[in-house]
Amino acid sequence: MMKNKILLGSVTLLSALMVAACGNGEKKTAEPAAAPTTEVAKETTAAPTTTAPTTTAKTTTPGTSSETKKVSLEDTQRVGKDNIGYVNVPKDWVVFKASNNPDNFYYSSPDQYNIMYLESYSKDKVKLNDGETFGAELIANRLLNGVKNDKEQTSVQGVKADFAGEKAYLIKATFSDGKTMFEWILQKGDIVYVVSIEGTEDMVKSLRPVFEQSWGLNAKTPGQ
Repeated sequence: MMKNKILLGSVTLLSALMVAACGNGEKKTAEPAAAPTTEVAKETTAAPTTTAPTTTAKTTTPGTSSETKKVSLEDTQRVGKDNIGYVNVPKDWVVFKASNNPDNFYYSSPDQYNIMYLESYSKDKVKLNDGETFGAELIANRLLNGVKNDKEQTSVQGVKADFAGEKAYLIKATFSDGKTMFEWILQKGDIVYVVSIEGTEDMVKSLRPVFEQSWGLNAKTPGQ
């Protein structure tokens, strides 16, 4: 199994890094740039609904042929916890235990190539440097800085996007092993939530609308 970048995310985040603020940025395309950039653009997505459209995912892993499958809410299971939120993932995905972060919440495809991660942060869990203010922007900056400094990343971009009816930061990255990662950071009340998906480009893009429309704090109802 190839190394999963999101398994290391919480370690980077909890360190007291001094990073440049994302800022408001220019209104540019939301697609990953050819070269690494930390500029934030505005990304507009469709308003979330409680019924996710059927999407098509082409799952390709090393040494196997591609397999096309449709992903809709009817083909998913709802997973998560009260303190980190809930999201729908494909029914065949299973709990994934990371040896370096065994208490963190991960679900993966059966082959462990595609992986999803949920986390939340309160002010008392994050060390602040002088002049820093706790919030989604700070968490997004630290995560973006960590990805930018990863020698295996081939492109990285931070954008502003709508996610589950909330304004959020979205980090998009690609890596030399062929993986794509999308990571949303949003704030509700005094808690910052992180939702990450990493794997094949087709799988990540197919699950994106499912995540955007299903994430919420209600254990039973997608999008709430």
